[in-house]
Amino acid sequence: MYVLGIETSCDETAVAVIERGDNNAVLAEAIKSQDELHAPFGGIVPEIAARSHYEVIDRLCRQALRQARVDIDEIELLAVTLGPGLVGSLLVGLAFAKGLAMAHELPLVAVDHIAAHVEAPFISHKHIAYPLLALVVSGGHTSLFYQEEKFGGRVIAKTRDDAAGEVMDKVAKHFGLGYPGGPLLDALYEKGDAGRFQFTRPRMSDGGDDFSFSGYKSALLRQAQELGVQPGSKDFHDLLSSFLAALVDYLLAKTLEAAARLPVRSLLVSGGVSRNSLLRRRFADACAAAGLPLHLPEPRYCTDNAAMIAWLGYEKYLAFPNMNYYDLFLNSYSRASFRASQRHR
Repeated sequence: MYVLGIETSCDETAVAVIERGDNNAVLAEAIKSQDELHAPFGGIVPEIAARSHYEVIDRLCRQALRQARVDIDEIELLAVTLGPGLVGSLLVGLAFAKGLAMAHELPLVAVDHIAAHVEAPFISHKHIAYPLLALVVSGGHTSLFYQEEKFGGRVIAKTRDDAAGEVMDKVAKHFGLGYPGGPLLDALYEKGDAGRFQFTRPRMSDGGDDFSFSGYKSALLRQAQELGVQPGSKDFHDLLSSFLAALVDYLLAKTLEAAARLPVRSLLVSGGVSRNSLLRRRFADACAAAGLPLHLPEPRYCTDNAAMIAWLGYEKYLAFPNMNYYDLFLNSYSRASFRASQRHR
């Protein structure tokens, strides 16, 4: 079965063609990054993001089909991101997918963006054992999920303020490094002494298991101000290296604490921040020492992509055959409404 996936949740427009069934492979993916558009602002401007999606999505769809050597009439299933994300961006992808579904009489599967990140490691790792623990860490989300089976899971921890990647972006913006901040901090890590500065690990006042990252940003900015840190100095490199190491160690410690409390056979780490080289090394070393199988997506499937949307869309289509996949009254949901729903779980 040929599946076409569409992803427009934030600032990447992506269209992928995959084949599932006897042959399981990503045949093509066309992605348009918006980093250059948002870099002058140090973060994503929703109106610019939505307009860019509108301008390129049709061209990317044609490009992906051409690269896959698949005609639109050969596509048997459409999958599209429904949320969470920026509503304007989501609506562009959803409207485009509805149009294709109507014109070609195709079933349309709505996919949750975060669930697709959990699915991303399955593209490259065919045999991942359940129950599993999945950490999704990105610029918009930091959540820990426990799944006893593919469509049976629950959130066991989430960020109560900024996401990990969001904090990295804000720190990079403060020092005028550029956008996005994660890759920039990753590139600077080896230039500093990661053990020089100490950061206090957050503890929830109510004893909960959630994450909190805003304190790391405040502590870094306070120390930078006290020392009069200038970009390019030794203090600058040491402070940023210590900051990144503290964030990664915090994510690792919280994840391993959860793994120790639950029956877990696999650990997944995905999302844009999972491309970070320090994070990948620290998690790999710790999981090897603990005898816990770790599965990371290929770097190209860490950031927002349509392959993971199509991959999970196919799995959902098989698992729930009685759902109405010809319903064109689907509506997107935002990151804010997603966070609100998590607070009440």
